[in-house]
Amino acid sequence: MISVIEVYNTIRDLCNKDQKGFVSPRVFNEFAEVAQQNVFNEMFKELAGAKQLRARGLDPSGGDSVYRSAKDDLSNFVTQAQVTSDSSPLFISANMFNRPNDMHKLISLRYDVNGDDNVASWAEVELVYDSEKIPHILNSNLSAPTAAYPVALISNVIEVFPSDETYTGALVITYYRNPASKYITNVGAQTAGSVDPSSGPRFFTTAAGTDADGFFTANATDSRNFELPEQYKSEVISEIAKMIGIRLRDAVLSGYGNNETVAN
Repeated sequence: MISVIEVYNTIRDLCNKDQKGFVSPRVFNEFAEVAQQNVFNEMFKELAGAKQLRARGLDPSGGDSVYRSAKDDLSNFVTQAQVTSDSSPLFISANMFNRPNDMHKLISLRYDVNGDDNVASWAEVELVYDSEKIPHILNSNLSAPTAAYPVALISNVIEVFPSDETYTGALVITYYRNPASKYITNVGAQTAGSVDPSSGPRFFTTAAGTDADGFFTANATDSRNFELPEQYKSEVISEIAKMIGIRLRDAVLSGYGNNETVAN
């Protein structure tokens, strides 16, 4: 994970080292979550580039593999959700479900055909993104979905066919979730380093506000670190610098962010 305190201090020094505290925590927090999401989106572009290298036989093997490294970084954000009952926020009907609120990209759907939790009998659900294809699939003598070979239409909701099946409690949604934040220190039952799904990265100050040198003092209990892996810290810094530079109409600062983005 990336330390929000280190990133804030770096951004403060980049913006104006002489005028202490030039970047307030409020301004920093406005951009921190957006910057993290931008870098997260770029990670998928890196994965796509790594796939091309692999297809061309140019990806190194073992621990030097670019593809393996990209997949490993994104594996931290793979999660699963299951519609356990009709009171679940995901439930719409027996065969129609909401997307999880934190879903960035769907990976797969699996259906427990026999309802016995035996993974060997689970069916992989075919994903269809074109609504115009569904009528043809449903009416086909060859490809009409069955309980053993279900099909899902993916739109703003997830609709699974055959529609006369009840998928509640038997459908597992695997997806990449959007990044959130991590606790800096132990907070109640939450341990330092664990994910806080309710918050993005944020920098909070102590009640005193500033220290003897006039710098903002971090409140580690209320602040949250970035969830991205440590190696993406320079990208996060450049993203925030770029956005703050545009806001302040500071060509030097926004230029720094752009240059670092190109370099990375």
